Amino acid sequence: MPKHLWLISLFFLFIYSIGIYDFFMVLGHNEAYYNSNNFGPAVVEYFTDYPLIPLFFWATNLLSGFIAPILLLFRSKWALKAAFVSAISIIILQLITFTFMNRWNVLGPWISMFDIVILILTVLFYFYCKKISTKILLR
Repeated sequence: MPKHLWLISLFFLFIYSIGIYDFFMVLGHNEAYYNSNNFGPAVVEYFTDYPLIPLFFWATNLLSGFIAPILLLFRSKWALKAAFVSAISIIILQLITFTFMNRWNVLGPWISMFDIVILILTVLFYFYCKKISTKILLR
């Protein structure tokens, strides 16, 4: 296996581990987490009674985004499918939250730009999986 595969897989495991932690802290309304990130009342309100549809895409993105690099390390053909699900989920999530939930104004430009970077990286990871699947034998 190429060394870059390990590096990229570990990077995405790290990124999506942080995302899963954030998911549970935000939706669990952990006050210490909100305070440590300087989230104000608008952010608390934003995540209070978070709608089911974006919640579904957020959870799907995190789960498939965490599983895809693990599957890639095991050379599983399912890695490409998981990376695809993750990419589609985050695209839909960002479209919903930026278009209908005023995400940019509530969370601010820094967090919004960070989320856009994660979206781009996730899509690029899918294309990486697609390219690497032709070079290594996926089972």
